[in-house]
Amino acid sequence: MGRGRSGHGTGGPGMRDLLTPIETAVHQGHQDEALRRLAAVPADLPLPAGLAWRLGVLLHQQGRFDAADACYRRVDLDLDLDDQHPSALADRAQVLAGWAATRWAQGDQTRTRQLATDAVRIAERSGDDAAVAAAYLAQALAAFGDGDRAGNEHAYAQALAAAERAGDFGQQLRIRCNVGSRLVEEGHYRPAIEELDEAVRLGELLGQQMLLALALHNRAEAWLGLGDLHRARSDADKALARWQRAGSPLAAFGLTLTARVHRVRGATHQAVAAYRAALAMGEPDGNAQVLVEACAGLARLSYADDPQAAARHAERALSLPSSAGPTIAELAAGWVALCSGDPHTALRYGEQVRAEAGRRRDTAGLAEAMELVTLAAHRANPEASSPRTVRRLLADLVEAATIWAELGNEFALATNALLQARLTGDLVAERIAYERLRRIGVQEGGWHVAGPLAAIGPAPVPEVEVQILGQFAVRLAGAAVPVGSWQSRKARDLLHMVAAQLGRPVPRDALAAALWPQARAEVALRRLSVLISTVRGVLDPVRRHPADRYLITDSATVQLSTAHVVVDALRFHDAARAAVVADTASPPPAGTATDDRLLGQLETVGAMYAGDLCADDEVVGAAVQRPRALLSALHREVTHRLARRYLHLGRADAAIGWYLRLVGEDGYDEPAHLGLIAALSAAGRHGEANRRHQEYVVRMTEIGVEPAAAALPDRARLNNS
Repeated sequence: MGRGRSGHGTGGPGMRDLLTPIETAVHQGHQDEALRRLAAVPADLPLPAGLAWRLGVLLHQQGRFDAADACYRRVDLDLDLDDQHPSALADRAQVLAGWAATRWAQGDQTRTRQLATDAVRIAERSGDDAAVAAAYLAQALAAFGDGDRAGNEHAYAQALAAAERAGDFGQQLRIRCNVGSRLVEEGHYRPAIEELDEAVRLGELLGQQMLLALALHNRAEAWLGLGDLHRARSDADKALARWQRAGSPLAAFGLTLTARVHRVRGATHQAVAAYRAALAMGEPDGNAQVLVEACAGLARLSYADDPQAAARHAERALSLPSSAGPTIAELAAGWVALCSGDPHTALRYGEQVRAEAGRRRDTAGLAEAMELVTLAAHRANPEASSPRTVRRLLADLVEAATIWAELGNEFALATNALLQARLTGDLVAERIAYERLRRIGVQEGGWHVAGPLAAIGPAPVPEVEVQILGQFAVRLAGAAVPVGSWQSRKARDLLHMVAAQLGRPVPRDALAAALWPQARAEVALRRLSVLISTVRGVLDPVRRHPADRYLITDSATVQLSTAHVVVDALRFHDAARAAVVADTASPPPAGTATDDRLLGQLETVGAMYAGDLCADDEVVGAAVQRPRALLSALHREVTHRLARRYLHLGRADAAIGWYLRLVGEDGYDEPAHLGLIAALSAAGRHGEANRRHQEYVVRMTEIGVEPAAAALPDRARLNNS
C-alpha cells in the first residue's frame, strides 16, 4: 500500500538530526522553514507518519500536489495495525486522508476512494477526533467525485462534528470551505455565501492565508452564480493575490475564476489571457480541475475565430480526469458544436450532461443542459417546428428559468428570457431581456462566446432607430445621422413629432399647422410634402427602398413604419405596459422566483426611460404634450410598483431609494410620501420617518389635501400619545 521499509530507518541518529529541526519548525508554526528543511532530506528516506501528514497538508494547501503526494509516499504503511498505539493509528489515518485529498485533486478517483475508505476505518479505531475529521473529509471528496451527493453531505457532517469535538479550528475552516464549494456546485449560492462568510471569518482569525484564499475563492464563485460580477471579481482578486504572494500553484484557480467573470461579461481578450495563464500554471502539477476549466473556457472563447483550436481545447477538456465530473467539459463541447453548426453533436452532449447533472444534483448544470438540448433540437430540424413542438421546447426553457430563479442567477435568468422571447417572436420581451443583460454588465463580446447568446446571435441592428426620450437622435444601421444631413431644422421636427405619436398616424393638417402656424393651410401642406421627401431622403439616402418603407403617407396622414423603424419611446411604452400587467397579475408576495423575475423586469423597464419625451425642447406644443405626459405617468407607475414590491418583500432599503426618487421628482405625490414613510419605519429609521411625515403634511396642506393620519410613523405616534 505504501513504501516498504528503507535501510535508512526513521529513528537513527543521522535521521533524527535531520528530522528534529523540521518537527520543531512545524510545531512552532514556521511552515516555510519546515518545508525548506524538508528539501534537504534525501528523497529516498522514509518519514514518520506524524511528520509526513503535517508536511503533506502544508504542501496540499499551497497547491503543490506532486510534492504532497511524494511526501505521503515516504511513509512506511506496511505495519501491523494490531501492534500500534492509538496515536500511531491516528497519524496513519491522517496520512491516508491527506493522500486521498491529494489524489482527488489530481483526478485519481479510484485511488482516492481506496485511501479514503482505509482512512475512515483506521481513524475510527484510533478514537482521535482530529483524525476522524480528516478521514471523513477525504471520504466526502471521494463521494463527490463519484457523484454521490448524499454520501458527500453525510461525510461532511461527520467531519465537521469530529472537528468541533477536537477543537480543530483549522480543520473546521477547511471543511467549511469544501461545504461552501459543494453548495456552489449544487447552485445553492446564498447558503454557500453564509457558509463561506464563516470560513472567511475563521481564516482571518486563524491567519491561515492559504485556506482563507480558498474561502474567498469559493465565495467568489457563489457571487458569480448569483450574477454579482463586482463582488465575484473582488473576492477572486483577493484570493488570487494571497496565492500569488505565497507562490502557490493554486493561483491558477484564481485565474480560472477571473477568466470566468470576464467570459460572462464578454471581455473575451481578458478571459483568454487569464485562461492561458491558468493553463500554464496548472500543467506542471497536473491540476486536473484547473486544466479542465481552462481548456473548456478556451474552447468556448475560440470557436468564433479559430474553430479548429476550439475543437482541440474541447477534446482535451473531455479527455482529462476531473473530480467534478464531465459536466464542464461536455457543456463546453456541446455549445461549441451548436455554435459551429453541428446541432446533432450538441444534442448528444446536452442529453449526457442533463443525465449526469441530475444524478449529481447539479441544478445549474441541469438548467444549462436543458437550454442546450432545446436550442440544439430546434436547430437540428427547424422545418419541423410546429406550434406544438415550439410549445414543448418553450416548456423546457420555462422549467430551466424556474431553476435559474430559484438559484438567483440574474445573468442566466436574463439569458433564458431572451431565449424564450426569440423562440416565440416576442420582440418586447426580447428587448427587455437585452436591457437586463446590458445592465448586468454584459458587453458585445458576450455574443461571441460559445453559449446560449452566441447560439441565437444578437438581434439584428435596426435599419432605422429614432430616440426621442431625453435627447433626440437618429441612427441608420447603428450609425448616427449627422445634424448636417437634415438640411433644415423642421425636417428633424417633423420626424420628432411623428415618432412621438407612438406608431399612430398623424393628420397632415395637424402637422402642417404645428410646423407653420402663421402660414395659410394650403401653403403649409405643400411645404409639408417637401419636408416629407426630405425626411425620406435622410432615412434612405441612396433610395434603396420604396418611398413608404420608413415614412408611410396617404392623402390625409403621416405615420412611421414600426416594422422598419425602432422608436425608443414606443419600445418603452410596450415594455412598461407588459411589466405593469405582469405585476398586477402577481401581487406581492408572489414567491421568491416570481418576485425576483418581476423585480428584474420592472427595474429593466425603468432603466429604458432615458428622460422625458422631447426633453431637449427641440419640439414643443400640443403635438408632444399628451404623449409626454402619458409616458412620464407610465414611468412613475413602474417606479411605484417597483418600490412597493421591494417594501412588501422586506427590502426596505431598496424601497427607500425608489421612493426618494419619486418624491424628488414630484413633491406632491401622496402615495410616494406614504411609501417612503413606511419604508423608513420598516428600516428602523424612525427619526427620518418622522421628518418625512412632517414634510408630507406641509406638502398636502399646500394643495388642500387632508393628510392621512395612518401615515404617522409608529415611533412618532408613541411619542405623541
